[in-house]
Amino acid sequence: MSPNQKKAVVVFVAFLISIIGGLAAALTMDNMVEDAGGWACLAVGCGAWLAMFFGSAGIIGLFEFTDTRAPAVRQVPPNSNQSGTFVA
Repeated sequence: MSPNQKKAVVVFVAFLISIIGGLAAALTMDNMVEDAGGWACLAVGCGAWLAMFFGSAGIIGLFEFTDTRAPAVRQVPPNSNQSGTFVA
């Protein structure tokens, strides 16, 4: 897997976890505050999503993703014209 693909997968996982965290924050706001309006719950959920996603994206950006694939080895076919002697 290339380094860009690895980073994209990690950022996508962080995105999904941030959505779950934002939803949990909105639902917690709705359950804990008696007179919380819909806009207040939405604002808390969006704020939690923003904080989690951009915080995790900032942390992900600190890491160096490397290529773990084996390098391609090119084998040169033997040349039948060479007799094995060195001619200067």
